[in-house]
Formats: sequence, C-alpha cells, structure tokens
Amino acid sequence: MGVGITLSSVVLLDCWRDSLNMAAGKECISELDLPDSVKDFITDKWGITKLHPPQFEAMPSIFKGRNVLLAIPTASGKSLVAYIAILRKLMVEEIGTKAIYIVPLKALASEKFEDLKEISKSLNLTVGLGIGDSSSEAKKIDECDILVCTSEKLDSIIRNKPQTMSRVSIVVADEFHLMNDSTRGPTLEINLTKLRFLRKEAQLIALSATVGNCQDLANWLDADLIQSDWRPVALEYSTFHDLHLEPRLVQSSEVSNSPDVLNPPRDLDGPKTQPTWVVLKDTIMQKGQLLIFVGTRRSAESEALKLSKRVSKLLEKEDQDRLNLLKEFAESLEGRTQTAMGEKLYECIKGGIAFHHAGLTHSQRKSIESAFKKGLLIALTATPTLAAGVNLPARRVLVRDVKRWGDGMSRPLPVMEVRQMLGRAGRPKYDDYGEAWILCKGTDGWEIADDVSERYFFGEIESISSKLASEPALRTHLLSIISTGGLQHRGDIGDFFESTFLGFSISKNILNERIDEMLNWLVDERFIRRLGVDESYANKRADEKINDAEDWDDNMPVWANIAHSTIGVEFQPTGENKPNKIFNSAFGEPSFGFKKATELSHVGAWQLDDKTEFSAMKYEATLMGERITQLYLDPLSASLLRVGLRRAVRREVRKSGEVTNFGLLHLIATTPDFSSLWAKNSDMDINSNLWLKTNSVENELLADSSYDEMLLGNIKSAWLIDKWNNEESMRSIEKSLDVSPGDLHHRVDLASWLLLASKEILIADDVFSQEHMSEISEIIKKVDILRQRTRHGCKEDLLTLVNIRNIGRSRARELANLGIRTPQQVISMSRSKKNELLKLRGWGPVLIGKIISEVEKIISRTKSHSKANSPIKKRDDDIPLFDEKESDD
Repeated sequence: MGVGITLSSVVLLDCWRDSLNMAAGKECISELDLPDSVKDFITDKWGITKLHPPQFEAMPSIFKGRNVLLAIPTASGKSLVAYIAILRKLMVEEIGTKAIYIVPLKALASEKFEDLKEISKSLNLTVGLGIGDSSSEAKKIDECDILVCTSEKLDSIIRNKPQTMSRVSIVVADEFHLMNDSTRGPTLEINLTKLRFLRKEAQLIALSATVGNCQDLANWLDADLIQSDWRPVALEYSTFHDLHLEPRLVQSSEVSNSPDVLNPPRDLDGPKTQPTWVVLKDTIMQKGQLLIFVGTRRSAESEALKLSKRVSKLLEKEDQDRLNLLKEFAESLEGRTQTAMGEKLYECIKGGIAFHHAGLTHSQRKSIESAFKKGLLIALTATPTLAAGVNLPARRVLVRDVKRWGDGMSRPLPVMEVRQMLGRAGRPKYDDYGEAWILCKGTDGWEIADDVSERYFFGEIESISSKLASEPALRTHLLSIISTGGLQHRGDIGDFFESTFLGFSISKNILNERIDEMLNWLVDERFIRRLGVDESYANKRADEKINDAEDWDDNMPVWANIAHSTIGVEFQPTGENKPNKIFNSAFGEPSFGFKKATELSHVGAWQLDDKTEFSAMKYEATLMGERITQLYLDPLSASLLRVGLRRAVRREVRKSGEVTNFGLLHLIATTPDFSSLWAKNSDMDINSNLWLKTNSVENELLADSSYDEMLLGNIKSAWLIDKWNNEESMRSIEKSLDVSPGDLHHRVDLASWLLLASKEILIADDVFSQEHMSEISEIIKKVDILRQRTRHGCKEDLLTLVNIRNIGRSRARELANLGIRTPQQVISMSRSKKNELLKLRGWGPVLIGKIISEVEKIISRTKSHSKANSPIKKRDDDIPLFDEKESDD
C-alpha cells in the first residue's frame, strides 16, 4: 500500500540546504542587505525572524536583480520573497521607481493590497489598487509607488496610459501558473511580454505553484528557477474510502514538530453512507477546521445544509455559546431574507457550516471568509474556484469530488487543480501539520484508492501551455498592439508574438499562419487597414545583419529604432547554446524574439515573392479599431454589436420595426464578452415559459442565433437583465430563471459595460450619411438610458434618484411612491413625508439626514458649475456712448 517514510528528493535536498544555511546563520532577516526600517517591520510587526529554505535560496538572485521563477507549495512564503524584492528595489537600488504586483483575481488583489499598505505606511511608500473602472483609482494608479492590480486592469492601463509604466523597475506576477487558464492566461502572457519590452531592465518575479514545465517557463522569462516541495507545515496526504484512512505521503520540513514518518492507517467511526459527516466529526473532536471541495454549486449547498443540521445538534449539547455566536453572525449576513439562497446560507451558518461559490454576493463571500479565518465557522463546502482565490487555509482538507462533468462526460480533475486544493491544508503559525484527504468512491475502494494516490499524490503535474493561440485572445491582443502598442509592420508584429510563451512553444510557421489569418479577418472587418509595403522599412530590415558591435547605433534597422523608442527592444546573442529567446544586450542580431520574420516561409494570404516585402507590410488601426481597443472589447463582440446596431438604425430610418430595450439587451447577450446563461432541459420544452418568451420577442431581435439552445440561452440572459431593470425582486428572478445573486450582479456589470460599448461603436461607425443623424441620436439616447437603468436596476422614472448616494432602487421606489421623484423634492420634503418614510423598514432619521446632505452637495456643485459656465453679463456702464471715438493707441 506504499506505507512508510516518503520524502521526495527535492525535500531531502532542501533539508540539506536548510542545515547549511542554519549553520551559516545567513537566513536571519536581520542579516539581509535591507534598510533597518524594513527589517524591523518584518521582525516586529509580522513576527518573522528567519527565512524558510526556499526563500533564502531565492535571495542571491533577488539581490542581484535577476528575474526569478519561484515555484514552491502554497503557504511556503512566496509573497514575502516578492515583498522583499520590491522594497529593496524601491528603497535601495532604484529609489523613486515603481513596482507592479499582478494578481489574477480581485479578491486576491485586495488581500495583497492590505499587506502592502500595512508595510508601506511604515516605510513612507504609497500603494494603489487597480481592479475596476472607479475614477478614484486613477490618480492613485498614476502616483503610487506600488500598484496592485489584476491582469485585465494592467492590460487596460498599458493600452490607454503606457506612460504609467515609465518608472517601473520591478514586476511581480502572482499565481503565475494560472497562465494555463484559458480566460485569464493570455492577458497575463501578453502583459509580461509587453512589460519586458516597455521596461526591459525591470526585474521580474513570478510566483507559481509547481508545474510540469517549470524550467521551460524559466527559460522563457530568462529567470533563475527556484523550485522546492518544502513546506513550513508538514502535510500528510491520505486516501479515505469506506471510512478507512490510509496515509500515503508526507511533505515535511525540519521546523515542523510532525515527524516525517507516515501515521498508521486508521478507521473512523460513523455511518458509511455519510463519509463527509464522519470526517467533519473527527475534525471537531480534534478541534480543527475543515475545507470540503465538491464539484458543483448545488453539491456545496446540499452538503453544507446536511452537515449543519448534524453540527447544530452536537453544539446544542457541547457548546451553546458558540451556537449563539453563530446565530448572531447568521442574522448579520447581508441579503439573508432576499433570496432562497440567502435563506439557505442563513440556516447553514447557524449550524457552523457555510457554502462558498460564485453564486454568492461579494459581501456574503467576504463575511464567510472572515468568519472562517477567525475560527467561528467549523467547515466550508466550496467549489474548486476557492483554491485559486483568497488565502483560506484549514487544518484539514477533504476533496470529495475528483471528477467534473464536461463535454458530455465525467472527467478526472487535473493533478495541478487537486494539488492546489489539497495545499490549503495546514495553517502556518497555527498548526504543526496539515491533513490532505481525498474521498475515494466506488465498489472496490482499495483499488480506487491506490489509483487516486498514484495519480494525485505521486503523479506528474501537468505542464502549462499557452492559451494565446485561441481566436478570442489572438484577435484581441493583435488589434491591441497595432492600435496602441506601436507595432505596425508585419515583421515587428511577428517578432513580438515570437517573444510570447506561445512563440516559445510552437513553430514559427504555425504561429505566423494564425497571425495572418487574424490580420486578414481584422482587415475584412475594417478594424485595421493595410497601408502597403514600407520601402524604407524593407531596406533597413534587409540590412539588419551587423558585423561589428560598434556599429549598432549607426546601423540599427528602422524597425528596431521605432520599437526601441516605443516599446523597448532586446538583443540576443548569436551561437548555438542560447537557452532563452530574449536576453540582455549582447553582440548579435537585433530581434524581438527567436529570429527575424524575414526568415519565415511564405504563409497566409499575402504570398509575396520577397520575404522582406512580407515583413515590411504596414498596418494601422482604423478609428473603430482604436475605439474597440480602448473599450477593451473582443473584436468579434464589436463586429456583432455593429451589425445589430446598423440593423437598428435601418429600422428607425425605414420605420420598419421598433428598436426595443429587449432587442438591445439580446444583442449584447450574443457577444462573446457576455457570459450567457445556459438553457436547461426544462427550457427546451416547446411549451416552456422561455420558449413562449422567445416567440413573443422574435420580431424585436437584432442578432441571429445559429441553433435553438444558443437562441434560448441568449433570450434567457436578456430576460434576466430586463427583469432586473423592471425592478423585479431578486427572489422572483431566482425562482423564475434559477439565477443566483452573484450571477446576476456579474451579468449586470457586463451588460452595463457592453451597452456603453454599443453607444461608442454607434458613434464611431461611419457608414450612415448625415441625414440619418437624428435616428442615430435617438438610438444612442435609448442605449444610454438603458445602460443607466441596467446599472441601477430600475425603471426610467427613478434615474434622477438612484444616482444619489445612499439611495438604491428600493429606497428610490419608496420615495417615488410618496411623490418624491427629483433631488429638489427630496431636499424640500415635508415633515409628514419624513414621518411616512420613518415608518418604512430600513429608514431612520440619520439616513434621511445623510440623503438630504448629499442632495445639498449635488445642488451646490451644479449651481457652481452653471455659474462658471454661464456667459458673463455685460455691464451697462461698459456700453460706449454714441459719440465715443476709438483710441489711437
């Protein structure tokens, strides 16, 4: 069964290194070449006096300014390495420069922001947070010393304000292994490539879980690889089947009190039909907390509900005080009475259990995470997305489901994903060890357990592959670098993409075929245009080969000069032993990536006789293409919106059909940038409410759907936003469309953004003549009102009220029901009206006072603005007399 002492060679090597480091005494924070203020903060405020072995191993590379790929387990201290690198760069090596800290999720960005804000406040540095479009973010993003942001926000900043990157001296990419994610991965890959061009001297620190091709990734980044299985808290991996626990592997450290020897197998007591309850009860007996990972949201909810009932009965007998605290917390939860999901969560929390998934609101998720970190909640049931999100460790982790339904069949989860979940076990500073269990289901438990162990404990972790080759990613980023990246020649475009991890991983011919296919599509859509062959560029490109290093400046080709002045350029050494594609300046050929595009075979639509002419083809973005890039749209979304909006204009001009709000909502729901709902089996019935709705709005639709399931999904999505805009309650929406609050809010944000994009696309479109401007203006007005309604979830008559702080759609409707519909009516509200409001739930004297105060500010600002912009009144005594003469001076 594989029971015994099990340590990987990497762990043994790390222990050996650790012993050497301990002997040398160099692992102490006090010995690091950092300002005393930094060392004092780390030791006094955070209580960290020594570095872990992999942290210490990274220090030489960090202090030499080398790029570093740090691939170590969860909770092993990757962030501290990044913080030390940032502080040394900003306070010692390059004072006055800027650091970028990239994270994949908003929740993780907020967590890192709080860490860095704490230390920066003590060191007189400033930290900015970039996770959305808030105007309050903009100034801090420009001025801050450290910017924490998501990949998407960073991409937007580079596109629209590249000057923000001018002071960047260090870049940290957290959760770097998520470059393997099909949605977020391409943006991170493009960002890192752009930053290496924009700021070629900047240090890059990539923090990653262990993956199968760490060395390839390090080579791509020109980084030193620091890889280890060392953990600050020992972690024991076990299989659990038929109530039998079989330890299989220990990942350990010398600082842990737990031995490296596997614990003996044991059987747990309880009903075989309820294995999760048996595990939870055992966890409670050991005074620990439990994370349970399940495959679906429905499973997370049902499992939490079942467990909470059992825990509640247990606490009634043994810990009534905790039960009272849980009830108090449950009653403080936002939205607990507004939806069926909220009520279900309320019931679960009263029993010490909560479920966690994307269907919850942001506020609910944050409250649950906080209660779990404080130890109030005993267990969480969660979908795998939690493992890639915030730092939320527990003593014990149980992975209940290791399969997921996809593409019509049940598939095993990737090893990397399961390891991420299991890695949440063991809390540094709290636990001496962590327990990572996998529940093995099936009739032959022993055999299944052995297979699971072999795959997930001892099996190889999958390699990361670039997702940039997907059509949505490639067309989006290709248009972006032409519009805002300063790359217009085909040769430069090819060089840039060869420098990505995609270019590192596939052949040049395949890469260039895909680039040319997408260039042709962008030209056909009139998002870019071909300007022809640039003869000057072609001549310089043909003379790239430089024989003498001293001739670099005088003979640098035009493409390199342009690229160097706009986004940066690297030079790579010649020779056969180059491990990486991008190096620092050295003797050799100037190149963005592997080789020059002039060395490519003829591919794509432009079968030119001369390879140099192929490279010298020049492109530029059209006005529409530039606007799409600024709006951060997928070009295909823009194409679909443009087609639908042109249909809307023709309808208005010909008076052949009405342009309705539902038709516009359906149009945005058909775009790839919108997360469309799925039609369920019950929806497919010809007599279902969804089909009846579809038939009733058929003539309003501005976009086509290729098959029934897609049509129904898009109608369902538009109907969701339409119900929200018409002030239907969340409970009613949840019941009729089976949509959770978190899903609704996510789609409301997307719809608001896409309606704004629709307005801008209609403005930028130049196919209609001036005589149709009145119809176009009417549609623009309709789209803008619809966007505001979508943002606030209200009918049009409430728009003047919902923009006031502290007034949401519910309070605005209550005011409107009392005849109060404008800010002026709010400020002049009678005493009797105030008394009527005070009788309503949620209203109080303080709230009314705040609202009136806010309205007074708005009116005051409006008057000041009007006065400043009003024409200066002409004075009577400035009017010349009829017989006055002009001066000769």
